[in-house]
Amino acid sequence: MIRAVVTDMDNTLYSWVDYIVPSTERMVETVCRVLCLPRIQVIRALKEVYERYESNDYPFALQESRLFEPYRDDFDAFNKLVIEPASEAFAAARRRYLKPYRGVIDTLGALKSRGIPVVALTDAPRNPAERRARRMGLDAYLSAIYALPAFPFPKTGIDPNIRAREEAGGCALDCEVVELRREDEKPNPTGFLAICERLGVEPREVAFVGDSLGKDMRLAREVGALGCWAEYGTYVSAEYQERLAILSAPAATRRHLRQAPDAEAMPRVRLSCFDQLLDVIDAENSGSRVSAA
Repeated sequence: MIRAVVTDMDNTLYSWVDYIVPSTERMVETVCRVLCLPRIQVIRALKEVYERYESNDYPFALQESRLFEPYRDDFDAFNKLVIEPASEAFAAARRRYLKPYRGVIDTLGALKSRGIPVVALTDAPRNPAERRARRMGLDAYLSAIYALPAFPFPKTGIDPNIRAREEAGGCALDCEVVELRREDEKPNPTGFLAICERLGVEPREVAFVGDSLGKDMRLAREVGALGCWAEYGTYVSAEYQERLAILSAPAATRRHLRQAPDAEAMPRVRLSCFDQLLDVIDAENSGSRVSAA
C-alpha cells in the first residue's frame, strides 16, 4: 500500500539543465558587456567558483570570482553596476525557462486531493531549492521540502536585501522547509527516514521518485521503498550538453547529473513522464504489481 510520495526536485519535477544553461548564458553576456571582457575570461572565472562549491547554483559566484579583484575595495559599486544587472538577466531567463515538466502540477494536485502527502527530498542547498519551488508554485502541493544546508554568505560582500531576506527566514513558502546536514546527501538514507517518521509511514509504503540511479534509486532499493525512476529527467539534448560543458565546472556537472551504470540500482518502475506515477500508485494499491517499462 502506497501511502506517501517522496520526490527529488531537479530533473524530476522540472529540467535543471533546460533552465540553468540559458540563464547562465544571459548572465555571462551581461557581465561581458558591462566589464568589456571576453566571454572565455568571464566563463573561466565563474567555473573556478562553481568547481569550488560543486554547484552552478551558487548565487554569489561573481563576487567570489577573480572578476571582483579589481573592485574589492568598492563592493557597493560592483554590486550596483555588475551583480544587479547580471542577476536580473539570469532571473529573466529563469522566468522563461524554469517550468515544471508536463503533468507535474496536475499530478501533484491529484495526489493532494487523494490525501497522499508528497515531500521533496533534494540535494540542492536550501536557498535555490526554496526559490525554485516558489517560482513554480510547487510549495502549494508539497507537504515539506528537505534540502541540504543553504549556501554560506561570502566574505567579499553581499547585497543587504539578500541578507535581510535570509535573516527573516528565507523565502516564504506554503510548505515547511527542513535543512538537513551536508553529510545527509543522498544516497544517505537519513533524510528519507526522517520523512517517513514525520509522515508516520514505513519505507515500503512510500513511492520514491527520482532521476538518479546512483543516488535516488539506490536509496530506494536499500530502504525498501518503491523506486520510480524518472527516466525522462535523464534526457538531455546534445546541444544542451555541449553548452553546459562550456559553462559548468566538471565537479558541478557530475554532482547535478550523476548517474550509475551498474545494474544493481535499476528500479522496478520507470517513468516516461511524471503523471504515470498515478497509475503506478493505483496498481500497487490494488495489488497489481507494476514492472519496469
